[in-house]
Amino acid sequence: MRPETQAWVEDAEYDLQSAKVMLDSGRYFFVVFMCHLTIEKLLKSVIIERQGIEPPKIHNLFGLIARAGLAIPTERRPLINELDNMSVVTRYPEGRRALAGTLTDESTAALYAKTVEFAQWLKRELISSPPSDATPKS
Repeated sequence: MRPETQAWVEDAEYDLQSAKVMLDSGRYFFVVFMCHLTIEKLLKSVIIERQGIEPPKIHNLFGLIARAGLAIPTERRPLINELDNMSVVTRYPEGRRALAGTLTDESTAALYAKTVEFAQWLKRELISSPPSDATPKS
């Protein structure tokens, strides 16, 4: 694995650990945000590893999936959609108020668990990805 890729993976792992801390403390908006960030960084690591380029500065997970050239299993798509939709909302007070009634211990724990599973799948894909011969561009 390229050193640049490894740095993104380590950041993603840190973010996932942060999501767990937020879950345990009941800070559900930040669980959502950190879960999204975890998946975003892992997708960007796939782009670096497969294409040897600097990942795009976008946050849309489906856009990153397309750029990474990944075929995502159908059962993972609802999580991606949920993270994409909810992550943006967590950034704004009016969105947080609207989301507040939907985030419970159970729903947030389920979102976190699905993110952990998807992160593991992405890491397996990353390891099985043949790296490109290109040198990443800064």
